Amino acid sequence: MTRMYWVLSVIAAGLLPHVAASQPAAAQTVAQFYQGKTMTIMLGHPPGGSYDLYARLAANHIKRYIPGNPNIIVEHRPGGGGIRAVTQFYAQSARDGTVMGLFPESIAH
Repeated sequence: MTRMYWVLSVIAAGLLPHVAASQPAAAQTVAQFYQGKTMTIMLGHPPGGSYDLYARLAANHIKRYIPGNPNIIVEHRPGGGGIRAVTQFYAQSARDGTVMGLFPESIAH
């Protein structure tokens, strides 16, 4: 064996575990992701108003069209004209697609 061949074989043997470990993992499907999960529609208004009605209608309708059939709940966070819900949504909600927000259109003004 030449010295160069020996050096290259040592380098290749050292890199082999890293290359094997860096293979991409099998991605899960949308249905597998949402299976058994609970989605949340967060509102900045108390129950019983028009936003509550809109959120409940949306929850009943879209649950049939999301693969995996997740449960969908409506969570009310009244306070500050919707500011409380928006700040919690931004700061503490999961960023994986399981939380949606329905906030007043005047919140950005």
